[in-house]
Amino acid sequence: MQEGDKICIVRETGTDPVTSDNTEMVAALVTLGVPFYEAQPFLETREIVDGQEKRTVTWCLATKTADGRFKTRELIQWWRDATWLQANPEHPLAYAKAAVANHQRLVAGVKTSAPLALVHKGRKFALIPFDAPPERRQQLLDSLNP
Repeated sequence: MQEGDKICIVRETGTDPVTSDNTEMVAALVTLGVPFYEAQPFLETREIVDGQEKRTVTWCLATKTADGRFKTRELIQWWRDATWLQANPEHPLAYAKAAVANHQRLVAGVKTSAPLALVHKGRKFALIPFDAPPERRQQLLDSLNP
C-alpha cells in the first residue's frame, strides 16, 4: 500500500486485543489475503474519560485482498453473518471462521480439564485426575497392585 491509499478500520473499545473477537477476524482476513496497512496495522490507545480508562483497539487493513478477489468490508460483513456463513460453507471465509470456532472450543476444553498424574508401576500405569477425590485416587493406585 502507498501513503494516501484508502484503508479499512476495525475498531473495538473496552476489550483486550488478545481475547478480542476482532483479533480473530483480522487473523482470518489476513489469511485470506487482506494486507495490513503497513504504516500502522495495529493501534491500542488508552484515554481517561470521566475518570475511567477507555481502551480502544484499532486494526488498519487494505480495502481488498492483494489479488483483488475479495473486498474487506464484505468479508467483515459475512464474518458476522451466521446466515451467510451457513449458506456458503465452502467459501474460504467459512473455513476460516470454522477454524477459529474450533480453536475456541479446544482452548475452552483445555482450560476446564484437570491435568492427569501419570503413575507407572512396572508395566502398568494409572492416569489420576488432579481433582479426583482421595478415595478415587487410592482406588486407581490400588489397581496397579498385582
